[in-house]
Amino acid sequence: MTPQERIGVRTVGNKVRMIREHLEAMQRDAHGLEYGPWKVEVDELWKEVFTSINGLDSEAQPAALESIKDLWMTYITHYNVGLN
Repeated sequence: MTPQERIGVRTVGNKVRMIREHLEAMQRDAHGLEYGPWKVEVDELWKEVFTSINGLDSEAQPAALESIKDLWMTYITHYNVGLN
């Protein structure tokens, strides 16, 4: 793995940690004023995660996708995600 790919993988991991923190906050305050802004930010973070994964070498992509699979499935199942 090249240094650039390692940076990409770390970037994905960092964004996933941020997403996880936001989702925990959203669960605690599902009807609060901050839910909407958190949801918007999480949606943007997911876009960045998938953009980063898309930029990885084709050999690194499967491992990166597998690393986010459970959190992504939870997100699309529980947070009213419109996948058009």
